[in-house]
Amino acid sequence: MKKIFFTLLCIFSLSVNAQKNKTDGENNLVEFQLEDGTSFKAHLYGTVTKTINVGQIILNNRISGFQYIGLEDEKKHEISSKDVKKVIYYNGEEIADVQEKIKVKTVDKKGNLSDDTADTFEFLLYDGKIKLYSSNVFECIGLYACYYTHSNFYIKNSDDSFAVLAVKPKSQFNSKMGSSIGNIVDAFRAISKGCSPFNQYLDVFDKEMMQDKQLDKTLQKEYQEIYKSTEQEFKKDRERFKTLFYVVADKIQTRQAEVYMGIIKEYEKKCP
Repeated sequence: MKKIFFTLLCIFSLSVNAQKNKTDGENNLVEFQLEDGTSFKAHLYGTVTKTINVGQIILNNRISGFQYIGLEDEKKHEISSKDVKKVIYYNGEEIADVQEKIKVKTVDKKGNLSDDTADTFEFLLYDGKIKLYSSNVFECIGLYACYYTHSNFYIKNSDDSFAVLAVKPKSQFNSKMGSSIGNIVDAFRAISKGCSPFNQYLDVFDKEMMQDKQLDKTLQKEYQEIYKSTEQEFKKDRERFKTLFYVVADKIQTRQAEVYMGIIKEYEKKCP
């Protein structure tokens, strides 16, 4: 698994992208928290990314730089991702999203973690004893026709310096919509710190929910229903229909995140 994951990291092309859900327009106020401990606010309008892809499937847009407009000089600037630790997105005075640079490891069926790590910027979905990060993955044909394939999820014990990819790296080659959760138990075991009550819970979860891919099959059916109902809702509105796969991605990501959150809450109860 380690070889597969880190081989994929080497297959990329350099491109300039704007994250559709976060950086469109020049009025997006963000705060850059830097590796040297300083911070500043600006209007984020785009990112420079290394697009990691296999064929037309974009596995990840690894951010190599952020493009922004200064609040005072109103000029365009760019800052390297190496210098950025966290990006906080604002909606008025309130924090709308947080994007952090995390180090990622993979885990195999025997519970072995990869020796190497890969850096990636991910949006924080939950901040607790176990942090949950996620991003959506698309298959793009040409410059604009992009179709949702699956969501990547990363879990991080607050005591660790790294997160674990909780989705099978091979899931991006799955023709079904939405990612496989076949790796979820192994990932949680890897960050459980040997908490016996939680590992016992994982044993039961594995037996009752993962056997014969029962939960995975149930979720796949739900994902298809989400797609069909959203398509039906949007098909009469041409402008809304252009956003179909981004809305579907967010809905499916939210549904799958519920599974992760259920397990995280069990960890918090059983491992105080």
